[in-house]
Amino acid sequence: GSAKWRIKALEARVAAQQDEIRELKAQLAEREQSLTRLQQRNGVLGARLDDKEKDIETLEGRLSKLKGRLKDADVFAPRAWAVKEAVQGGYALEAAGLLPNANGSGMAKAKGTSTNWLSSDDCDSPMVPAYQDFVRLLFQPSAAPLLGMVESFLQALLNKNPKMTDYTMVHNFLGAMENPFRSHKLWRDGDENDMLEVVDALEAYILSQDQVYKSIAASSSQHQAQDEHLQRRMACLNFVQPTHLDISKVHAAHPGLTIARQMLHRIHESRAPQEMIECVFRAARIIFRMLNETTSSEGTASADDFLPVFIYCVLKAATPGLYTAIEYMSLFRRPSRLSGERHYYLVQLQTAVAFIDHMDAASLTIDADHFNSKYAACENAYNARLSQPPPALDSTTEPGAGAGAGEAGKPLATPEDEVRESVATLSLSQSAPAHARAEDTEDWPDPIYTSPARNSTGGTALNAAHVSE
Repeated sequence: GSAKWRIKALEARVAAQQDEIRELKAQLAEREQSLTRLQQRNGVLGARLDDKEKDIETLEGRLSKLKGRLKDADVFAPRAWAVKEAVQGGYALEAAGLLPNANGSGMAKAKGTSTNWLSSDDCDSPMVPAYQDFVRLLFQPSAAPLLGMVESFLQALLNKNPKMTDYTMVHNFLGAMENPFRSHKLWRDGDENDMLEVVDALEAYILSQDQVYKSIAASSSQHQAQDEHLQRRMACLNFVQPTHLDISKVHAAHPGLTIARQMLHRIHESRAPQEMIECVFRAARIIFRMLNETTSSEGTASADDFLPVFIYCVLKAATPGLYTAIEYMSLFRRPSRLSGERHYYLVQLQTAVAFIDHMDAASLTIDADHFNSKYAACENAYNARLSQPPPALDSTTEPGAGAGAGEAGKPLATPEDEVRESVATLSLSQSAPAHARAEDTEDWPDPIYTSPARNSTGGTALNAAHVSE
């Protein structure tokens, strides 16, 4: 009997141990489930972390692009525009670098703004943003279908012998290609500004083809006749000096004028309409920057200050084919992108060309007999040059000097020499610029770096009536 009781006791202990084992297994299963859930959560958190890191990289890329756009937009901005909000917020103009310091030590240097006109390379920044990146991506193997569509359109356009009236064909193709580029993997991660730049680059890629541009430019005999007439007018009016347009001595001697003339002359070397408009825009911004750096304490430069200087720069740049270029820019630049400041300055270029085309003694500060004699002498010299073989160009001849050279037809200094001379004149000289004549400098202020005085008629012979709205 005792053995039976011992067996039952052992069976009870075994049953208890089995219950404990089952309980431990249940706890182990529960821990395994918890561990699985934690692993899943860790996996989700790891994936989210990867996504966040990718988002951070994307945002850093966009921030870098925005900084680049801001820098490009502000490179040629007049200082008054760059600090407008700060000034309205109560900051002094002296602190913003717009006016001389209180101690009279001269113009304060605005943060991030270059005041070294001689060494600045701002004018070399890309005319069409992201164009090189666009071309590089377009020739990637994965973009072959898009490249095929673009090349097919180019071939069709060339087969048509494009004319100035074919701008709608280009605009329609650009509009049709926006969605294919937007949905392609190489461009789908870009924002709206990136897509605008892509279509701009596509426009430049198509219209910068030399055959396309030459066919368009040669399609209008009327524009070619206007170009020849304007080139003659600019050559015959080459004697016009800054004082004839009531431009002050301090502005006439500033190296910014030479840089602006160089930029305007680059219109002739450009092919894409955006490049040409950018040349006009940068030249105008350079002039405004120069005016605001030398303006009086009354305020910032206005259109009445800007237009005479701009007309003078257009006249002295003597850009060939300007009528054709203006029509080309107006028609072939996408309408949605031809707005704002760039459109305004394009209108100012049209105004300047119209003024030059109708310029006479009454529109200048000059004696009528003096104007007529100078004009006749320049016209005779121009006709004499036309009857002779064109001279060989050398490194000392200014671009465009064939028809718009000096009265004696002698070679001009290189642009770099002219800038250096202007800087030296602006900094050290108390006399008129080297290109001025004695009869043209009688009313110029002295010393050279005093604030330009306003005349009784409001500052210039060109009033707001000459500004095309």
